[in-house]
Amino acid sequence: MENETPSLQPIIPADHVQILEDEQLYQLQSATLEILEQVGIHCPSEKALNIYAEHGGKVDFSRQVVRFPGQVVMEALSHAPRYYTMGARLPSFDLKLDGKALFCATDGCGVETIDFATRQRRRSNKEDVASMARVSDYLSALSFYWPIVSAQDFPKTAPLHELDASFYNTVKHIQSETIMGEWMARYAIEMADVVAGNEQVRRERPPLSLLVCSIAPLAQDREGLESALLFAEAGLPVGFMSMANTGSTAPATIAGTLVTGDAEIISALVLMQMAYPGAPVFHSLLPGIMHPHTGD
Repeated sequence: MENETPSLQPIIPADHVQILEDEQLYQLQSATLEILEQVGIHCPSEKALNIYAEHGGKVDFSRQVVRFPGQVVMEALSHAPRYYTMGARLPSFDLKLDGKALFCATDGCGVETIDFATRQRRRSNKEDVASMARVSDYLSALSFYWPIVSAQDFPKTAPLHELDASFYNTVKHIQSETIMGEWMARYAIEMADVVAGNEQVRRERPPLSLLVCSIAPLAQDREGLESALLFAEAGLPVGFMSMANTGSTAPATIAGTLVTGDAEIISALVLMQMAYPGAPVFHSLLPGIMHPHTGD
């Protein structure tokens, strides 16, 4: 596969593009810190609440709400690495996250596909995950692989079978958005160990990363957080995505959506750094917009 997989072709920006002005970024930061300190985040994980409480968070255990003094947030975030590497099975396909390139990936994780033979819609299965991984492996514009569909022929352990099919069919970095819960995370980390070969390589060139979605508005998912904590402990990159929806699960303004979504993400990144300072993490905000007349 080393000779057959074409070299990666990331996007190398010719110019630096800044969407928000510095003053707007400061306003976003200030508003996020205000929400975290005055409103807080709902967190249904007792494990996470204990970590927050031990590191300066103001935790109401009965309501499962944590509020964050501004200095606590900034102290925790100061430990997050600015740059790190997302590894692959082969070093030549490692992704160096140093701000110099943009890396594209597939998206997931669908539950249906169009059968190649019959051209009919059907439930996806593990072989579909493998086939799509092989296609992605040959596309130089794709730098890492999200399983595009779910291995629904293994309902209880689908995410692990998705990883298995992915690791066997592409040399590129794998990112999962379906590993939920501690027991599943432990098996996924073992699989990453096998691919990396040893713990040192797993930490220096992690072949697997995790993306966890928050719950808008201003809440976290218990199993998502607890799987993320295990990934962070193992040195595997963890990202958090808010999909706050403008006008429904977020305020009716884009600015308000940015702030509440940012607060959700930052609260989780803070948890990772409180528990495991220096853990590789990333921030992902993917809001939607509800049509105010139709609700679509």
